[in-house]
Amino acid sequence: MSVFDILDDMDDMLDNAKVVPITAHKVLIDGDRLRELVNDIRLNMPKEMKRAQTIDYDCDLIMKEAQSKSEKIIRDAEERAKAMVDDHVIVEEAKKRAHEILTKTKNKCENTKSGTSAYVLQSLTATEAKLNALMDELRKEKANWEKK
Repeated sequence: MSVFDILDDMDDMLDNAKVVPITAHKVLIDGDRLRELVNDIRLNMPKEMKRAQTIDYDCDLIMKEAQSKSEKIIRDAEERAKAMVDDHVIVEEAKKRAHEILTKTKNKCENTKSGTSAYVLQSLTATEAKLNALMDELRKEKANWEKK
């Protein structure tokens, strides 16, 4: 028996059912017989309908999974973008700090170089003065020896 035959039997059952008194659209039917027919429909349902139902269920499942994955991808992308922005800010701050350190170091080097040059010049001048004094003393001593 096909599903269509069973549906025809159900339709006949409704057509031949007795009308309930004082109601226009209510009828009395054999509940057990109707339940048998519904079960027959379930048992005789075409494979395509069962398959369609399974496909529909799977489709819903796939859609929910895809939605979940897409939301995760979006969250990950947003976090990555935020991290990249944070990294960029950190890199810019590090560059700025490095430039400041380099400038301070150059200034210190220039100051040290100037200080060192001044010290060396002062030391050389003092050494020259001492050497000149020693040379004068040496000349005097030599002159004394030459007179003897």
